[in-house]
Amino acid sequence: MPTFKYSYFQLTFGQEEAYLHPEKTYQRLKKFGYDAIELTPPKGRYGLGVKMDDYLKTHQRLMQEYGLAVSCINECWGAMWDPYSPTFKTLTEPKTADLAVSETKTSIDFAAELGAPFVTVATAIHADITADNVAECTAVAVDALRRMCDYAAQRGVHLVFEATNHLEMGKYVNTAMNHRCMIQATGRDNIGIQLDWFHANFEELNPYEAVMDAGDLLWHIHFRDSNSLTPGYGTVDFKAVMRALKKINYSGFCTIESAPMIPDSDTAAQDGITYLKMLERIAEYQLSPEFPNGFAVV
Repeated sequence: MPTFKYSYFQLTFGQEEAYLHPEKTYQRLKKFGYDAIELTPPKGRYGLGVKMDDYLKTHQRLMQEYGLAVSCINECWGAMWDPYSPTFKTLTEPKTADLAVSETKTSIDFAAELGAPFVTVATAIHADITADNVAECTAVAVDALRRMCDYAAQRGVHLVFEATNHLEMGKYVNTAMNHRCMIQATGRDNIGIQLDWFHANFEELNPYEAVMDAGDLLWHIHFRDSNSLTPGYGTVDFKAVMRALKKINYSGFCTIESAPMIPDSDTAAQDGITYLKMLERIAEYQLSPEFPNGFAVV
């Protein structure tokens, strides 16, 4: 079985490191055996005054210097995290959906320049979704996603649609199966699913079923534990996750996210990849003909 590729979501190391001293992240990830980095472009309240063009050039240089890829571009969504809060991007109301489309286009351009395969989008809502307005809100969302996809196709970039929990992003499209239905409604083939295990821990029946429901549309993953810490520090059954990923022949990045960095950035980064690689090895054995006795019958 092929081994997975590991990445880290840089913004969780803090804005000062992400925008003023990004070389620290590259040094850390290279030291601990990562393959890639996930970036959040400097926009709105993120960036500490760093210009987008300078940020692009810095990462082009650092990628070459350290031999790391960019796994995904994620500019954050939802009232709490969106760089444009309190006037934030949503998919469920025309004006804020237009903001989502226009801002996602700039992220798509950024991804294309860096050679990043994916840009994250999410189902932030403008107001509560009810049985009375769900059809209207879904029509707005599907239209916005189609426009994003069509622009991304021109730049050779794919979108990954993150399933989020109802406490942060509202009670709307909160599971992998919901996201599969929404993606099918767009009629586009350059949008897949991004599972985040912190969110999935709230919404899915179990992590194994979440992977199976996402199936061939699962293109990117955020490995964040039930308490939002690095994998292994909470209660998510990541062994089952790894086994399911092997069964569907997952080929995307496994991107670790931790907020806050407990007990410190280096330990969280090292523990996360060490833990997941161990579980990956166990999952491969559990799926092999030699399990559990150490030999194959035929």
